[in-house]
Amino acid sequence: MKRIFSVIFFIIFIFTGQLPAQNSEVTCGLGFTFEISEDKSWGYKEPVIVDITPGSPAERAGLKLNDIILSVNHNGTYLKSYQTILSWFNQDPHKMNVAIRNFKHAFKEITIEKDCRHVNAITEAQLAPVFAFYSLEDVQNRRFLIPVKTTVNESALFHNYRTFAFSPSSESTRQFDERINAIFIRALAEVGLQYDPGDPDFIIQTYYNYQNNPMYKVGSPTYGSYQPVWRFDIRSNRMVKIPVYDPSEAVRVDDIAYNLEFGYRFYDRKFIEAGEMMLIWESEVKERLSSHYDLIDYLEMNLSLLLKKFPNPGNKSFGTYQVNYLKYNYTGIGYNMNDLKTVVSVDPGSPAARAGILPGDVVVNIQGQDFEHTSQSLTEGYRRFIAETMNLRDKNSRYTDSNGFKDCMFWDVGQYNAVSTAISNNRRYRSAFSYLFNFNQYIDWNAPVAINIIVQRDGNEMNFAVTPQIVTSSHILVY
Repeated sequence: MKRIFSVIFFIIFIFTGQLPAQNSEVTCGLGFTFEISEDKSWGYKEPVIVDITPGSPAERAGLKLNDIILSVNHNGTYLKSYQTILSWFNQDPHKMNVAIRNFKHAFKEITIEKDCRHVNAITEAQLAPVFAFYSLEDVQNRRFLIPVKTTVNESALFHNYRTFAFSPSSESTRQFDERINAIFIRALAEVGLQYDPGDPDFIIQTYYNYQNNPMYKVGSPTYGSYQPVWRFDIRSNRMVKIPVYDPSEAVRVDDIAYNLEFGYRFYDRKFIEAGEMMLIWESEVKERLSSHYDLIDYLEMNLSLLLKKFPNPGNKSFGTYQVNYLKYNYTGIGYNMNDLKTVVSVDPGSPAARAGILPGDVVVNIQGQDFEHTSQSLTEGYRRFIAETMNLRDKNSRYTDSNGFKDCMFWDVGQYNAVSTAISNNRRYRSAFSYLFNFNQYIDWNAPVAINIIVQRDGNEMNFAVTPQIVTSSHILVY
């Protein structure tokens, strides 16, 4: 626990400490990261988007992971250096035009309105992860491994592909294969590919094997001593514990109940040698199971994750998955990093702006929670809250997040009332920023439509009813 507290203190210190002096009082952001691709099959020598900030202008404009950037402000990017491309970002102080290519679009222009705010402003999207222990259910920063091995034909240019179909199934497996195919159709449609059995650009072939391990020993003394494995379920946006062994952990053979193998191959039929079936992609996963895990149940959850490797495989021997999931109340207020009370920016058109909150206002109360804090008291109260509410968490949900916190746990459903009571004790815990999650029962049992915000302006207190937007952002990086 000591390590958790020290890291949390460090995070809050970073966000609330004094920034170095800057030449301008305004800074503008776009919210995405790119790399110059060395992958000959996807965006070779062009910038490819590898990360997107939740709630950022890039996300709002519709940019996606793995989008290939063809131009920036009408400057072509092919064979240009990273620094040259980056220099074009500042040609217009308020917006940027990019042209992108992906599976859905051969060429699409997008205008990104820059997020310009005071240099000392910290947004609610940034604060929600800082105060994640109010609702770890809604702030998921997790990493996990899948033992997926990938082979790529570098002669294939994946941006040419638009449609797919499936190889014929035998009568004995037809019903099962159709269920697998339905998962492919859903997952590939999300990246812009279309199912077209009449004239597909590539054909998908699958193979699988599921067997019990004859060396498995019931009652083994080491069975159950291994680390639990969590993976992200895209269907529910939740991390789920599944009965597989961590691929990085050594496991005794007599503790393995079943062995599961699944693979899929993509065969080009148009672009490399027209009319010929040329293998362009293969991914294969071999899992060790601690108990029975129906193959179709496994694929319903994991196949979409396996397909995240396509078209940019990263490490071809393994898959490391980084989940960034965030759900929070957005009002549009940017708080001063130095005190986390003073409003230094309000997003144009945001709920707070429509309600009438202005830069310079000092927040004194949100939803009955007083903003009577300093950086030190806020940090101390938050640390105290984490320590004193550990007994209200579900021990079976324990996990280690990407920051190395080993005692992350969801709230115990049976303790929601006690959690709500603890969070409302603002004097002890300085829990005013719990408003970021007040749509949950354990924050506010009434789940109000509007949040009541009291500010001080020119010596007068003013009351505003702000109807927040519940913002949800989910990104899975694979490398």
